[in-house]
Amino acid sequence: MRLVVGVLLLAGVVACDDKPSGNGTQPAAAASASPSIASSSASAAASASAAPKSPAASRSWRGTYKSAASTLTAASDGKKTHWSDSQSTTGIGDGALALTIDGATGQVSGTVEGPLGPATVDGMVTDGKLAATLRRKDPTDQGFTGTVLGSTASDHVEGTMNVSLGLAGALRTATFTLTPSGTAP
Repeated sequence: MRLVVGVLLLAGVVACDDKPSGNGTQPAAAASASPSIASSSASAAASASAAPKSPAASRSWRGTYKSAASTLTAASDGKKTHWSDSQSTTGIGDGALALTIDGATGQVSGTVEGPLGPATVDGMVTDGKLAATLRRKDPTDQGFTGTVLGSTASDHVEGTMNVSLGLAGALRTATFTLTPSGTAP
């Protein structure tokens, strides 16, 4: 009988602790757990509201490039071979370059117009370094293709394009400087 009364008494105490009291205060067990829950919830909310704007947004860059004739020197059997095309003016001059960099993934896409275009740019930015491929919009036109290498900063992107005609009839090197879209280069 004593055991039954003790169990019932214990059950009654537990039942009373689980119910809120009439004065609006929380039971002792809930009150001791709530501060840590409330604290972590408040911390999470504060972190979310204090977090800076996501750098993951895409950013567009526009500017110009200037291309010039280039040469190729290769060592073969201990002899230097030098090749250049000084007679052709194809691919020499000023043109437009536009890039979009996805801040979340680092993926780069863009377009090239002018003497080296029309072409597309596809690549990556990692740790402020740009590495991309320049490809023809029309792969059958045998136009310039090659590499785009550069660096990014908060206010500009700059670098070099090294390209060749589809049949390697001419080599070109172009330097470029880009500014955020909507500002003058």
